[in-house]
Amino acid sequence: MASSLFTQSPPTYTIKQRPTSGYRCWQLLWSILLVLAIWNVPQCALADANQQDINGIIRTREMALQALNTRDFSKIEPYLHPTFTITTVDNRVFHKVQDFENYWNQQFSSSIKDIKMTLKVDTPKRFLSPETAVSYGDAIATFYFRDGNSANMAMRWTAVMQKFQGRWTIQSLHFSSNLLNNPVLNGAQQVGRATTVAAGAGGFLLGAVGMLLWHRRRKQPTERV
Repeated sequence: MASSLFTQSPPTYTIKQRPTSGYRCWQLLWSILLVLAIWNVPQCALADANQQDINGIIRTREMALQALNTRDFSKIEPYLHPTFTITTVDNRVFHKVQDFENYWNQQFSSSIKDIKMTLKVDTPKRFLSPETAVSYGDAIATFYFRDGNSANMAMRWTAVMQKFQGRWTIQSLHFSSNLLNNPVLNGAQQVGRATTVAAGAGGFLLGAVGMLLWHRRRKQPTERV
């Protein structure tokens, strides 16, 4: 009995090693890489947008440009999102087609005869989701004045496109320009100078005619005497 007690094997104990700081760093690094990989999968898929969506965006842009150049805004209305926003170069904000149409027609004053616009798109387009895209680029607005002159205004534009009921629509459209290079203001200043010169010349001629008539009236009584 005593001998059996001495021959029994000692109990075994399992020692659990705690993870070292290096192991934790590697685990955190692999977790971050996994999250980045999962995040970039949709971006890669969106980068390969189908040609049908691209053609739809181009179609919407062409209709917007045609509406501006022809002043027929009934063509663009179906391509505007119900909550659209248009911000012009003078910081005017519009949410209704009729309000923007009235604003645009007011640009054709006594000095401006017509306005034609051309657009250039920067590449690549950015798809934020399968139904949302951002498009931007340069724009040239050519102002035709009634005196026969014309001038170009360089602008930048940014449009947020959203697919609504199967059609790519304009959700937000923003224009910006260099206010120090404003052909409309320069044209108005030139017209103002011409008007001032014409008014001065007309005043001079009127004054000369008035003085001539006054001298003639003074001479008539003297001749009668």
